[in-house]
Amino acid sequence: MHFVEADDVLQSRLERFQGAAERLFEQLDRAEVEVVLRVSAAARALRVTWLACAVTRLGNGALYPVLALLLIATRRVESPERFLVVTSANLVVTFTIYPLLKYALARTRPCDYEPELARHAKPLDHYSCPSGHTMTAVAFGVTVMFAWPDGASLAIPLCVVMGWSRVALGHHYPTDVLAGGAIGAAVAAPLAAFAY
Repeated sequence: MHFVEADDVLQSRLERFQGAAERLFEQLDRAEVEVVLRVSAAARALRVTWLACAVTRLGNGALYPVLALLLIATRRVESPERFLVVTSANLVVTFTIYPLLKYALARTRPCDYEPELARHAKPLDHYSCPSGHTMTAVAFGVTVMFAWPDGASLAIPLCVVMGWSRVALGHHYPTDVLAGGAIGAAVAAPLAAFAY
């Protein structure tokens, strides 16, 4: 009996939270969709939409094991075993948090909000906030910077380009990218600081 009541209370709180998030996102979406339209139009005008698609596809997962192996093979990172453990732990934690937040926030993607943006690569899932691609790039990048202090010249551009690609394709609003980056950094920094 108590479990059923607790479940009902949790469901009620989730629904209230989602209602508040929906009201907030309605206002943000109207303001931010203009930014997304401009970034997308600039990518098309500069003929770099292909780059946004390529970066996004690499960010689906293939990029990070390859980069990790390259960093280890070129002896860039301090303690390769520790680097792999910390990177893996960061990804496990972020990918535990990320789907729960996406479901709880239930923010409509810009390409679903504004049909003009639905032209290129299809998103991996339905909701927009936070950006999982940016979260992963930042979690990986922060770990790289702890394991290889000179690695900021690789990590920071990687994070910026990943975030840009998500907005340029109309998959995310700028605040989704910021939220994803914040989550990635909040998870990775303490774990990497502890390890290094």
